[in-house]
Amino acid sequence: MCMNNSMNHCGCGCSSKHNNECNALGPFIAVDAACIQPPPPNTARGSIIAFSSGITTVELATVLNGAISVPSLIGFGSATPGVVIAGTTIDLSAIVTEAFAVPRAGNITAISASFNAFVTAGIVGSTTIRAQIYRAPAGSNMYTATNAFVDLAPAITGPISLGETAFNSADVSPVPVAVGDKLLMVYSIVATSGITVAQTITGTASAGITID
Repeated sequence: MCMNNSMNHCGCGCSSKHNNECNALGPFIAVDAACIQPPPPNTARGSIIAFSSGITTVELATVLNGAISVPSLIGFGSATPGVVIAGTTIDLSAIVTEAFAVPRAGNITAISASFNAFVTAGIVGSTTIRAQIYRAPAGSNMYTATNAFVDLAPAITGPISLGETAFNSADVSPVPVAVGDKLLMVYSIVATSGITVAQTITGTASAGITID
């Protein structure tokens, strides 16, 4: 056990003259035999969760002149296409899911996403792709859109050039998540111009979110 220097007015560099001395109490980082200081504050911004379609093809589509969006769910090296969004909700009760469960409470504070398009069908003008986190409470398969999203730029136009990529990154207003919540990364078409009755974009996707 050590005594604070206020008791002996010695300071650093005199440990050879006074035993059991220290100038701080609590967790320590040893600097030298006589001077001990608290550790520096933790500057980490939280955990980064990464998503990627891997070798799975991501297919994004709209039907009925854009009235219905058919997105793809992006997981961790895989993707599931063909799920229909009803308003701002996705029901995965009888569908393969790409979601993960939250192990601790926190807030989603940032999102980045990219899409590499290599096939387009039916696109006359341009199409904007959105990457968005959907959340379901523990015990539920009903996922609701959150404000953790980003619209990729530039918009995809057809015909595309080989390797055409759209990307964007943004800080978002904190989205609270609780232990047991399930989070789902959803890619979808959200804006179009000059479309035909139906359109499809095929490619690969990758994204990441920060949970503080």
